[in-house]
Amino acid sequence: MLRAVFDTLPQDSDAVRRLRAAAAPPRRRRTSPPRPAAPAGAHGDTPGYRGYLHLADVGDTYTAQEASTLLQLENAALKRRLFAEPAPPLPPTGHEDEDLAAAPRRVADHLARADAADQLGDDAPRHLVVVGVYPTLENPYGNGFVHRRVKYFQAAGVRVDVAVIDRSAEPRSYEYDGVHVLVGRGAEAAEMLRTRHYESVAAHFLVRSLWEPIQDALAGHRFFVFMHGFESRRWIRTVRNHRTQGQVDDAIVDTLERQRFWREVLEHPHGPERFVFVSRWWRRAAQEDMELVFPGQRTAIVHNVIDTDLFRFVPKDPEQRFRVLWVRSAANLNYGADLAVRALERLRDTPLWDRMQVTVIGDGKHFGLFEAAFADDANVTVERRYAVQEEIAALHREHGVFLVPTRLDSQGVSRDEAMASGLVPVTNDAGAVREFVDEDCAMIAGVEDVAGLADGLRRLMEDPDLFLRMSQAAAARVRAQTSPEHTVDHEMALMGLAAGPGGRGEENA
Repeated sequence: MLRAVFDTLPQDSDAVRRLRAAAAPPRRRRTSPPRPAAPAGAHGDTPGYRGYLHLADVGDTYTAQEASTLLQLENAALKRRLFAEPAPPLPPTGHEDEDLAAAPRRVADHLARADAADQLGDDAPRHLVVVGVYPTLENPYGNGFVHRRVKYFQAAGVRVDVAVIDRSAEPRSYEYDGVHVLVGRGAEAAEMLRTRHYESVAAHFLVRSLWEPIQDALAGHRFFVFMHGFESRRWIRTVRNHRTQGQVDDAIVDTLERQRFWREVLEHPHGPERFVFVSRWWRRAAQEDMELVFPGQRTAIVHNVIDTDLFRFVPKDPEQRFRVLWVRSAANLNYGADLAVRALERLRDTPLWDRMQVTVIGDGKHFGLFEAAFADDANVTVERRYAVQEEIAALHREHGVFLVPTRLDSQGVSRDEAMASGLVPVTNDAGAVREFVDEDCAMIAGVEDVAGLADGLRRLMEDPDLFLRMSQAAAARVRAQTSPEHTVDHEMALMGLAAGPGGRGEENA
């Protein structure tokens, strides 16, 4: 039975190859004295104990704790799944036939309205965006960074259609900020691909529910998948967010399904021409998480764009070093709300506290940590709500320091937006952070290092000249790395929508 389960695993993965080595018959015992054991950390210099695994073999983007935990709990979950009764198949939704019959009319009506409102000529290149969520007037935060891309594309003369695939939604059309959006359960997106020729098609956060309805309709289209993190990460990256064994089991099973899914996408004849990663670190991490290799010639690196017109640099007053801002989600512990609270609490008993003005705006499961900790502090303003982009830009102009601890970032868009405005970030050395900041423009504490975060805040407040230098360096760093000309322009060139440096982004970098 165990052999049958083993045979169902992806046989080309490093993990399976190591398991094969571990399970190989032992060699004949040697009669000469055994070699002494290799010293700790030296397994790269000597074969060591053949057949044994080292934590470092799991991947170099995990901490020792993460690697050890994922190995133990994944193994336990696989055993529980092995002996569990198989789950009954999900019943059909009942909408399939109706959607297939109605899709041609829905798509024709939607495209007619979009074309009537379009001011671009018929010779303008066409681009299709496929997502699971897009902003609405009721929820302007749904994949807002994708909408910013679309607006840049439109401004560059590209005709953009947006298809939302949501299997729990009623099909409908709507307009948001000059973008025409068609929502459906999958048949509509496939019909758009069959009806129109697009110079390129882009999917963000590709999951099975987006892929299966469109995979066969992609024939003849250049298809690009943008890898942001959620769609291709292993459960261990968010282990702090799981509170029960059942949640851990579900997350491990979800990881196994994702690993199977990405192999299917890679091997499909209409699979992506390019997998576009938001950072080099995430390209490495996603390959370790999914236990596969995204071929170098099929990958590119394009960072998420920062609107440097909206988040423009305004020189800071030295006194703004005492004005600290947190504005982001606290939906899970990867965003570090608990780290921020503990760092601020360390400064409460120092002479600096009375000079500090702290603004905290956000929402989410862990936002109550701020409310509980600072309810009696007159110099800390805590508001449970979300802020729109224009308000965030205004808040940037009023503050000088951006407190943005993290446990996982594939890039860190909110940090980069604050840097563009001239705020100095105080953050942790986690994930891809080092790819976007250094000690010249940010205070970087170690992983989980609350004392380092507090010390970074203290150093900025005690040295106004350092604060002003780092503020200017932060704004310059963003303009040199994640401004539109370094991101969206590369992206359009990569997909054949505009002339650019080779039309190839930064692949293989």
